[in-house]
Amino acid sequence: MQATQGENMPALVPELVDMASTPAVSTADLLRRALVVARRLAVPELVDWINSELNGYSGEVPDYRKLRGQLKVMNPINGPIPLMMPSAAATERYNRADIRQGVPELVELAKSTTGIYANFTPRIEHELMDAMEMPMRPVISLSTVQMHGILEKARSRILDWALDLEGRGIIGEGMSFTPQEKQAVQEQHYHFGNVSGSQIQISSNGSTQTQANTTGTDLEALRGLVEALGTALDRGTVQGDAADELRAELATLKAQAASPKPKWEIIKATARTIKTVAEGAAGNILGELAKPHVQTLLALAAGAAGG
Repeated sequence: MQATQGENMPALVPELVDMASTPAVSTADLLRRALVVARRLAVPELVDWINSELNGYSGEVPDYRKLRGQLKVMNPINGPIPLMMPSAAATERYNRADIRQGVPELVELAKSTTGIYANFTPRIEHELMDAMEMPMRPVISLSTVQMHGILEKARSRILDWALDLEGRGIIGEGMSFTPQEKQAVQEQHYHFGNVSGSQIQISSNGSTQTQANTTGTDLEALRGLVEALGTALDRGTVQGDAADELRAELATLKAQAASPKPKWEIIKATARTIKTVAEGAAGNILGELAKPHVQTLLALAAGAAGG
């Protein structure tokens, strides 16, 4: 008997739940599998978050990556020693570190036996050293436990999301999703940015969350941005993986711009991804856009356009 297509193939979401619940599965492998699910379900904000977790953050980091450590200076003879501040307020001002490294690097840091030290920006480093009688380089001392904590937070976010999908019958049988499953996901708003308290915020269209009241001007600006970005990509301003990722995200924007009921949460999340990728790409694609289109992209990425 010949097996039908998809028979005996794992369902994507239950597999993701199992991976997130299995300590032996690395966090990086879990994130890569979650990226497959997020892309096939077209959840751009989750795609953006996963890519940042894997490759590192260039902008704002989530709350769980904002850590407090111990202030120290690198003594050339005795090694790191405590840096005494004049007040508790001064200590509180300087003892925080944003952890931007990607998960693979954090895994290695979590194995450290020699200590983990976060550097200050050059401005703050000079500010602190200028106040020292014997200037030494200041650092923030962190622990391997804190690195493990970041990894566990990422795993918990994936597990919470996968369990929510599973609970609503979104399974991904045969490694793919039905149109009905995709539609059900599009009717949800997932926020993976700076979330305080709960790991993931989910609100349905029937909730009390206000929906964006779009205007013709908003849509015209969006369509102008889509056309301008498409033209810039066709000119070959950006090459390689960055160009492929920009085209994929641009396709999402184009679909939303053509929709009779565009979902502005999706549009804003996609704009944030486009902005991040464009700023990190070798070609200056944003520099080729007319000022109104750049302003539209920045407004969307900041969550200001569309209501």
